[in-house]
Amino acid sequence: MPVEVDKKTGLINLYNDQISYVIQILDHRYPVHRYFGTVLTDMTTLPPLPTGNHAFAVDTQPDFPYSVTSLPLEYSTIGSGDYRQPGYLITSPAGQLLPILTATGITVTEKPLNLTQLPPTVAKGTAVTTLIIHLADPVTGLNLDLNYTIFEHTALILRSTTVINHGTASLTLNAINSLQLDLADDQYDALTFNGTHAHEANPTLAPLRPGIQCQRSLRGTSGPQQQPFMGLARPQATEFSGEVLGTALVWSGNFQAAVEVDQYAHSRLTLGLEPTTFQWQLTPGTSFQSPEAILTWSMDGFNGLSQVFHDFGNQLQPSLTPDPIAINTWESDFFDVDATKVRQLIDQATDLGLEMVVVDDGWFVNRHGENGQLGDWQVDSVKFPQGLRPLADQAHQQGLKFGLWLEPEMVTTNSQLYRDHPDWALHYQQRAPITARHQLVLDLSQPAVQEHLLTTIIELIETNQLDYLKWDMNRHLTQVGNDLLPGNQQGELYYRYVTGLYRLLTKLRAHFPALIIENCSAGGGRLDFGMLAYTNQTWLSDLTDPVDRAKIENGFSYLFPPSCFSTHVSASPNGQNGRVTPLQTRLNLASIGNLGFELALENLTPAEQQRVIAQVNQSKRWRSAFNDARFYRLTDWRDQPDYQAWLLVTRDQQQALCFYTRSLSSAVKVSTQLPLHYLADQRHYLVNGHSYAGHGLNQVGLTILPAKQDFESQLIWLQATD
Repeated sequence: MPVEVDKKTGLINLYNDQISYVIQILDHRYPVHRYFGTVLTDMTTLPPLPTGNHAFAVDTQPDFPYSVTSLPLEYSTIGSGDYRQPGYLITSPAGQLLPILTATGITVTEKPLNLTQLPPTVAKGTAVTTLIIHLADPVTGLNLDLNYTIFEHTALILRSTTVINHGTASLTLNAINSLQLDLADDQYDALTFNGTHAHEANPTLAPLRPGIQCQRSLRGTSGPQQQPFMGLARPQATEFSGEVLGTALVWSGNFQAAVEVDQYAHSRLTLGLEPTTFQWQLTPGTSFQSPEAILTWSMDGFNGLSQVFHDFGNQLQPSLTPDPIAINTWESDFFDVDATKVRQLIDQATDLGLEMVVVDDGWFVNRHGENGQLGDWQVDSVKFPQGLRPLADQAHQQGLKFGLWLEPEMVTTNSQLYRDHPDWALHYQQRAPITARHQLVLDLSQPAVQEHLLTTIIELIETNQLDYLKWDMNRHLTQVGNDLLPGNQQGELYYRYVTGLYRLLTKLRAHFPALIIENCSAGGGRLDFGMLAYTNQTWLSDLTDPVDRAKIENGFSYLFPPSCFSTHVSASPNGQNGRVTPLQTRLNLASIGNLGFELALENLTPAEQQRVIAQVNQSKRWRSAFNDARFYRLTDWRDQPDYQAWLLVTRDQQQALCFYTRSLSSAVKVSTQLPLHYLADQRHYLVNGHSYAGHGLNQVGLTILPAKQDFESQLIWLQATD
């Protein structure tokens, strides 16, 4: 069991063959952070903790010569002399903050936490060890557990917090973080991701400075604006080398990630629920569990960090079986979809070797535009006189799967559902409802709403023999209130909404284990590790132009494996930005991830049809080997290169795919040497009929011929010959 405990010093080394996380129960009182990094076998080398009084600090005591003002505490609050960002804020019935809690013991187990309301984070059979440090407040009877689950073969620890009220009076949680990490210095750059619709996952690196740097969401979801993640990298770190650490929240709601540099140039990183939209009444005998936070470390730069996140994401997903190659109706028909068009599309898809037809928005009653009706989910009998089942039957008879778009969390005021149950929508009492995209949000905190949606979706799937759902969410939350909870519990709704969503998805997956669910929120607006646990793939962005889409995929690749990317070929000129790009470039990019199509197939020329067939067949040959391949970025976005390159390497290093795309071509035709870095040095690889040593390809590079036109791309297959 990879936990070493020194009872004399209070030192605890949580370790595997790659990392160590060292905690000290200082004077049998407070857990303090001592070390996080490469595996440590000798804890006696740790430097001493600072002692003595400091200006403007609470006094030290003879039996405890440390000032909490400067201690690297594992979990802390304000009011006891620690003036930094708190890990938690809990108030007593008198409205006063509870102090820093003291340690009462530890528990070590080889099991992960069994969190019934939150995403399952450890796949069955995965070897882990969980350390629980028990803290308590004897005055109120509050118990607080700090949970650490370390993966045996991965540089990854899951952090979370459990609070239990063993007292006789209610307590109020005003803030609770899943992770607090105190670091000895401030020599880091903070890596974060920001964006908006059709411009997701843009990386930013900013040096730490005195004070607080913060990322958060107030939208009710993780959102494209900010990702529930923060990384800290040494200034010299690159894609290929250097020390980096990262943390992400397994959560799909409001969050806050913050790093504070104090007056002593110490850094404190916190990650958890966003406090201004969260409050929880902890009544006697009840408990509360924070979402789990992923904590990783690497000396191999940002690519090394990504490998840990990718491995975690792959074991988190419901299935790693490659998803079928789909054609979706949206960009060809938008809302103007009907039975005749879908029948023709099924035949066209069969001819091209595609494997699934998906009917997107517009299939249900009164849906001819964004202001159409949501919530009743009844098939439009004009567009589909015989319903959807004959189309699903046709697809199945021709060897294809059949799927449908749905936006279950939304309702419009013109729907029968809203007329019958206006109280099922999030709302403020005595206030006019606020719509966005002409719609309201159903209150998923209510069990009745969850059961209604589950029944509705099950009936849709069974009636129409659906193989796939595109689960969309096209607005963020407003007026987060309801009539059910008392006033002092309205602050619980943001949290209860997300756990209600998880509960609904859990039940749906249990009912249909083979169902393919695509996560969509106006693109990648809710791509996070929470949703990854319930969905097979994610529509990354509504922007399908391959030039901009490659940048979006590059950003998301820092955290998420390509196995969850839904990547479709769309028409040219592109419908969002008007850019004209070669078909082969669109095909090459869409082949990284789950290949699909989003265009009018009848507009393809015979030559283009043959090119599509060739790419589809090639993708079918590759996908089983590359679905869980290692993914590496070969260019650094900070250098602003005019090209972008990725490398996918199978786990056995027998095969590799190199994706390369250049923006604008040049009249000066010069080849580019692209070092691949991650092949097996000792092997030889066949590239376009020629054999090259892996060491040479890694160090000298693959020769990329100059582009003949703008936005040209290449997808190069490498096969080991020994």
